[in-house]
Amino acid sequence: MVKRFLDVGIAVADLDEAVATYSGLLSTAPALLGPEQYAYSGISGARFYIEAASISLVAPRDDSNPIATFIASRGEGINHISFEVTDIEQAAEAMKASGIVFLTPGPLSFPQGQVMFTHPRSTHGVQIAIVQPQPGVDLLRPPHQA
Repeated sequence: MVKRFLDVGIAVADLDEAVATYSGLLSTAPALLGPEQYAYSGISGARFYIEAASISLVAPRDDSNPIATFIASRGEGINHISFEVTDIEQAAEAMKASGIVFLTPGPLSFPQGQVMFTHPRSTHGVQIAIVQPQPGVDLLRPPHQA
């Protein structure tokens, strides 16, 4: 089911400002991610790869996406945590059987794999992303090093 912890996603209003802050904090530069890298449109971001995990900064490019809605209602902050799964359909069915509710009826595709997000009300206020990478993709390595 869950293979490993992947990522903490932080919703930010100003990506450039957040990249500067976290680059200084972590003493490293992130991989910049364009909107084509996300399952939802209108989002851009940056990912810091740190050994066995990553920190993702996600920013809205317009007001019509879940990150913009999150920031408008809750402000900047932790948006989700991500876990890699070996079979997203099987993991989602097991989670649904235990009462977990998802925001979409099935997986959303992005270039490196598929993702599903839990509704935070069913996971004690924290949105969980379960992610199944494409074969041969290591989500804890920058795309050019996978």
